[in-house]
Amino acid sequence: MITNFFNKSLNKVHTKLLFSPITNRILINNIISSTFKWSSMNKQLSVSKTNIFTSTTIITNHKQSSISFSTVNNNNTKPISDVNLFHEIVDEEFELYVDRLEILSEANTCEGFEVEGNDGVLTIIVGTKGTYVINKQTPNRQIWWSSPLSGPKRFDYNSVEKRWVDNRDGTPLRELLNSEINTLCKYDMKI
Repeated sequence: MITNFFNKSLNKVHTKLLFSPITNRILINNIISSTFKWSSMNKQLSVSKTNIFTSTTIITNHKQSSISFSTVNNNNTKPISDVNLFHEIVDEEFELYVDRLEILSEANTCEGFEVEGNDGVLTIIVGTKGTYVINKQTPNRQIWWSSPLSGPKRFDYNSVEKRWVDNRDGTPLRELLNSEINTLCKYDMKI
């Protein structure tokens, strides 16, 4: 049986404190920056984090071990609420990619290279090296990406920096696309 423990957050941050009597362990899972204080078994623990930070702490027999990792601060990546604005921003981004990639296609320096964009889907065929599919996801206001090199990714719009960034590691979409096209075709998109 897992029981929630008392927790107090200075900034109303999501914190889960779980106790399993079967394994005699306390699991503390903290997400997002803040300072947390909790009490259990007449002990107090304070956890401080910066940016978005996830930490998992396991306490067994009053001994503590922690596993933690931090991610980029995505506070500026909020979904674009206006659907028309979303379409406008994505369409401009895709138009830039098509313009730059058509130069590569016309140069015939990358065998089997083709680029096609329609209905919110950008398809980039890199011959026998694979195919990219980059498409807009209107319901959640994201750009989804499928790459033969890096696999699937989702990008949110950073309204402060005015660019699309990976929702997990913060990599800008333009930089990732340019880097991968350069790796596969030895071509700098200059974006």
